[in-house]
Amino acid sequence: MSHVTPLDRTARPSAFSKLFYFMRPDKARMVLSLVLACLGEAAGMVPYVVVALLAAGLIEGTLTLEMAALFSLAAAGGQILKFVLTWRSSMISHGIAFKALRTMREQMAEKMSRVPMGVIVDTPTGTFKNRFVDNVNQLEDAIAHFMPELPSNVFAPILAMTIVFAVDWRMGLAGIATIPLGVLFYLGMMRDYKPKMARYIKSEQDMNSTLVEYVNGIQVIKAFGRTASSYGSFSDAVAEYHDSTLAWFRQSWVWMAAVRSVVPCTLLVSLPLGVWLLSVGQIALPAFMVCIVIPLGFIGGVLKFAQAAGQISRMDACLNVVWDFLGEPELARPTQRVELQGESFAFEEVSFSYHEGTEVLHDVSFSTEPGTITAIVGPSGSGKSTVAKLMAGFWDASAGNITFGGVDAKDIPFEQLMEHIAYVAQDTFLFDRSIADNIRMGKPDATDAEVEAAARAAGAHGFISELPQDYATPAGEAGDRLSGGERQRITIARAILKDASVVILDEATAYAAPENEALVERAISKLVEGKTLVTIAHRLSTITGADQILVMDAGRIVGRGRHDELLQSCPLYARMWREHQGAVGVLTDKNVEDRAAIRPEEAR
Repeated sequence: MSHVTPLDRTARPSAFSKLFYFMRPDKARMVLSLVLACLGEAAGMVPYVVVALLAAGLIEGTLTLEMAALFSLAAAGGQILKFVLTWRSSMISHGIAFKALRTMREQMAEKMSRVPMGVIVDTPTGTFKNRFVDNVNQLEDAIAHFMPELPSNVFAPILAMTIVFAVDWRMGLAGIATIPLGVLFYLGMMRDYKPKMARYIKSEQDMNSTLVEYVNGIQVIKAFGRTASSYGSFSDAVAEYHDSTLAWFRQSWVWMAAVRSVVPCTLLVSLPLGVWLLSVGQIALPAFMVCIVIPLGFIGGVLKFAQAAGQISRMDACLNVVWDFLGEPELARPTQRVELQGESFAFEEVSFSYHEGTEVLHDVSFSTEPGTITAIVGPSGSGKSTVAKLMAGFWDASAGNITFGGVDAKDIPFEQLMEHIAYVAQDTFLFDRSIADNIRMGKPDATDAEVEAAARAAGAHGFISELPQDYATPAGEAGDRLSGGERQRITIARAILKDASVVILDEATAYAAPENEALVERAISKLVEGKTLVTIAHRLSTITGADQILVMDAGRIVGRGRHDELLQSCPLYARMWREHQGAVGVLTDKNVEDRAAIRPEEAR
């Protein structure tokens, strides 16, 4: 199963197969770590043999000072060798672990750029935190400790009992007499173990996700007086974690306690037998002491091995989270660049579903012409933004064809497609980096002068120059150090710097404050000069000069044409225009009233 990959959705690899997938460049080094760990356990047996021989010598009165010194040196040497071998094994396994964790996180980060945007949008932020941080961190212990320790915990008892059987087979049988009972208790522990562990892991993840959501949304929660209900959701998640933890512990730890009690009881059988054999002269004192003391050295390993089921189940649950995400279907895109015939989009009977069985676009067909303006309008939920995101390559059409430059969008490398497109969404996002770095994302090799020129064109240079560190000022988490209008102008500056031939505006001014709207619209006019523009508009007054207007309703195009034409031919557009005009009038009158109430002289 070592050849299996996350994209093979039909395979059901074991936890170890999944783990080895991330460790595949270091398999040889992991084998070395396992061998060193086993040799360390073997070296750790030397002190137990020495103790047995010393005790026998003391009892028989044959122990001399020189013998005691030699035995002591042998014990110290064995312990030192165990330390060196175990330390080296641990260093190798930790190196492999951190490399494997890095590989996991890099693969997940790369995966995020290849999966449909819906996978990202539908996944809570807390879940991604669990995937990237919590789950991966828990695997560090599995790789660095559990992997080398599991074979050594098996090797140590086998080696110890081999020694005992070599000394006296009767004492060997007595030493393992309690193991069958321990196995029965272990099987009891494993009954329904996996589903209970899975529930425990899921409840832990849900609790963490809810906590992240609760913290991120605390402003909204308090502003709308939803503290009690929101806290209740978090409390429910904590309660489920509590209940699942108890269910897991009730299932496993009673049996584990039984195993822990039985396994050390090997002396209850071997000691009476050994005393009897010694009394009848069928075993020598040194052999008796070896057979009694040696088993004490592997009890710890056996107990650790008994816990392996829990560790494997937890490891498997954590790996499943990573594995399932890496196995998500990807947007299939070639790597070989193609020759484009122009820069026009064409939708041919395109349908689309975010989720299976829920179609949000139905047989949408239209095309754009270079250097023209295409506006898409319609009620909320009509599918406008979905069309924009399909054009930007965020999803593939469920049915129909989307072409750009005469080539099916699925046959164009994503990087090549995005060279031609600048996408500006209504939800602005800035990274917690400098303002300059946020703008430079539009063109990574841009000079400082080019960054400033783009900022000036977007009307952003003025407020940037007033910031404490100018263009070097960090934007803050998600750009929270800037106002909404300032963030919008930064994103527009980023798009201006990119200088793409096609600009897609997904309601880029939807959240603009009235005092910033004119600035944002001027910035947009600079952005779209000489470009092909596709704009998703909510203010109809901004698109009256568009070359074509597409009116959407319930996922279908119900009207198309210029502004004047649609007023006559499309009832929905005419109604939206009347409502827009009325809203503008109401807002204008309300603004006058508000100003008069605050500063009456301004109203005059």
